[in-house]
Amino acid sequence: MKLKYKFVIREVGGAPVAVAVGADSADFSGMVKLNDTGAFLFGLMNEHHTEKELAAALCEKYDVSEKDALAAVLSLCGRLSSEGLLDE
Repeated sequence: MKLKYKFVIREVGGAPVAVAVGADSADFSGMVKLNDTGAFLFGLMNEHHTEKELAAALCEKYDVSEKDALAAVLSLCGRLSSEGLLDE
């Protein structure tokens, strides 16, 4: 999984958001509101990673089970895919 556009993560109103940068901002001009876990995963997804690699990184960063981490990754990837933000 890799993001279709190059994003940076910033804090707006106390919450992390992702904003497309450079030439990609012409194609995607919105913001993606994230929670802390989503922001962590989103940051990793500027590079290509499998869902299992993302889940493993989540397990390492937070004290969560592999099952819960994979469920979180699949949920985020499903939402990003439905919005056309993934370059699968």
